[in-house]
Amino acid sequence: MGIRKVEVSIGMSWIEVDEANLRILCGSPADSVKHLMKAGLICPKEKDGIRYESGPNAVLLSDVSVQNGGFSNLAEFPILQMFYRQGMLIPGHPGNDGSRPLIIGLENQVKAQLAYIDIGKAGIMDERELAAVGLQPKAIKELVELKRAFAYGDVRATSELVDVLLVERDEVQLPGGVRLLRTGLNRYTIRYKDESVDIDLNLGAGQAYMSPHKLRGTSIRPEYFSVVHVGEGDGWNPNLPCMGSVLSYLGKVYLIDTGPI
Repeated sequence: MGIRKVEVSIGMSWIEVDEANLRILCGSPADSVKHLMKAGLICPKEKDGIRYESGPNAVLLSDVSVQNGGFSNLAEFPILQMFYRQGMLIPGHPGNDGSRPLIIGLENQVKAQLAYIDIGKAGIMDERELAAVGLQPKAIKELVELKRAFAYGDVRATSELVDVLLVERDEVQLPGGVRLLRTGLNRYTIRYKDESVDIDLNLGAGQAYMSPHKLRGTSIRPEYFSVVHVGEGDGWNPNLPCMGSVLSYLGKVYLIDTGPI
């Protein structure tokens, strides 16, 4: 079998070339990992008594950041799934064969994703930025030292942990002899040997990225001050939303840290 293509969800496809050991998540809107789990494209594995997961080893970004009001490129969770749940970043792990996650896309989108994942991993590390929001020098020092401690003393940039492939006008070479050509806005052709498939990451009029789960309706009573937790998922459960909060204060209601709704 050459190229396998699966339409996972609206604006999101899966390309697999088994002979080339290449599995591309095409489009990475919110909860793309959960969609892959529900589609059976991320599965449990076990080797030498170690349990881990299969999954993509490359992400093809959308050419645009937002479509129809939804964020198109949220590659942090797919990359973290590769690092830790597949084991690509863990020394001695059966999923660590020396290769690194591959981010593919236009230069401006790739740069934006690297910066976004950096912030997601460690937050703001620039002491000048922290000072600009009013933190005092002592608090800044303690905060930065705490972040470094969680990173075993070295907060590495995402660009040091992944490979990137910038898409321009010409056809580009992917691992294993796979080739990719950008044919238009959010349109790509992927070739392997004598096979080819087309990818279209555009959303149609009125289309929106889908959530992998449905939220149950409930009512809350506005209080002087209260916090109601929403979800309680750990970020990886395909049937639950990640934890968010509904904060009520002085009769007004605020939704904090929400995923897709």
